[in-house]
Amino acid sequence: MIVRLPGMTRVIRGAASKGVRCRDNVHDRSVAIIGGGISGLTAARALCRGGFDVRLFEREQRCGGVVRTDRAGDFVIDVGPDTLLTHKPAAIALARELGLADRLVDPLPRRSTYVVRRQALRTLPDTSAMGLPTDWRTLVSASAFSWHGKLRMAAEALLPARRTVGDESIGSFVRRRFGREAVEYVAEPLLAGIHRGDASRLSLRALFPFLAEAEMRHGSVARAWHKIPARPGRTSSQSLRAGLGEFVAELSAQLPPGVASIGSEVFAIERHGDEFWLRLTGGGIATARTVLLATPAYVTSRLVSQVDAKLASLCGGIRYVSVANVALGYARGDVAHPLEGAGFVVPVNDRRHVRSVSWMSSKWPGRAPDGSVLLRASLDNRAETFDAPDRTLIDWAHEDLRDLLGLKAPPVLARVYRLALAMPQLEVGHLDLMAAIDRQLSAVPGLFITASGFRGVGLPDCIKDAQTVANRVAAYAGGRDPSANLS
Repeated sequence: MIVRLPGMTRVIRGAASKGVRCRDNVHDRSVAIIGGGISGLTAARALCRGGFDVRLFEREQRCGGVVRTDRAGDFVIDVGPDTLLTHKPAAIALARELGLADRLVDPLPRRSTYVVRRQALRTLPDTSAMGLPTDWRTLVSASAFSWHGKLRMAAEALLPARRTVGDESIGSFVRRRFGREAVEYVAEPLLAGIHRGDASRLSLRALFPFLAEAEMRHGSVARAWHKIPARPGRTSSQSLRAGLGEFVAELSAQLPPGVASIGSEVFAIERHGDEFWLRLTGGGIATARTVLLATPAYVTSRLVSQVDAKLASLCGGIRYVSVANVALGYARGDVAHPLEGAGFVVPVNDRRHVRSVSWMSSKWPGRAPDGSVLLRASLDNRAETFDAPDRTLIDWAHEDLRDLLGLKAPPVLARVYRLALAMPQLEVGHLDLMAAIDRQLSAVPGLFITASGFRGVGLPDCIKDAQTVANRVAAYAGGRDPSANLS
């Protein structure tokens, strides 16, 4: 049954008490947001600050999505992302707006990032663009590459730029500019590895547009890198003192009471005239004229299937992979390696289960108690790995690290975190796919989309896009200038 309440949503059997307003005037200032991850929370905050009547539906019992911090005694474990990049300022700017400026911390002093080669950890160049060498002096001292590989990489500055314009894979670009060893020891384990993807499939322009622009504008990544003005004292990243879970907690706390409805799943959306009907698990229905989907593309595809089949098909074209992370704590005396740096990555052709390891207590202050270290291992993407028992994943991670780090005893802490379908794969042609999604979306007035996997990945990209889309929502629902900022 749907009941119309004066000035409120048409009602909702089995839903929470606060509804999404559905007014009869042209500019209905009510907005329904589906998804309470960082994108949905950011958009909700912006729209609430703009005077809109917002209702956010989140199916889980907490908001934040993959942004989560776990505590085990004095160990502080970021389950998903742990870094806010300073060259993408949206996340840090929002943290400051939330009053978290005094909680921001710089990374600990560190030297090298490592890659596994010949059963040992080898250093990548200290001066680099995401591991790609930009200075021959630090390239010489990097132990990850052969002399032949170093000479080939140093020649990047001398190579002509590609004349054709268009997307290509990360692997193709790096092979053209830097050679085979750079693909094997940088592009595959690092550039593609941070997205848990395949370097031969992931889009350079969607994920690392600055590399494409460097070649286009300066003819060389190395030459472009040297033209960037030095900013003494500026770090490349920051985090929060008690982990990035602080970010989500504060963002949620600053929403007006009743905005976020957790444990409330929208399983289908229908279009009836100029309204959307949101069908909730448990039998309730909420209606709204403006809906913002802040859900992964595969969820968005399912939700809009009854509204626009072509839009659903386009959204379904974005792949996601699952990730299993294992947090391991050790007594400092049981780890022979000095752990000076951020961690290491593992090439695709290495048969270990571990694909990358972050030395969390070497990256950020306060992540492990005195006399201990905290490591976080990300395992391979195979289904049999993701589905293996916790004890098996812990044993695999410990065994893979034992010889590389000189581990002398079992971990004093071991926790497994499974992030199902958490990593979007922005593959070659993604920007064209996204343009097609936006064109199709324009044919469905009142429906908007934002989330990781559409116009970017990572916290800064999600926050920036959520703020941009929130402005579009405000222009549609409130009759305001779309160029005017909500904040």
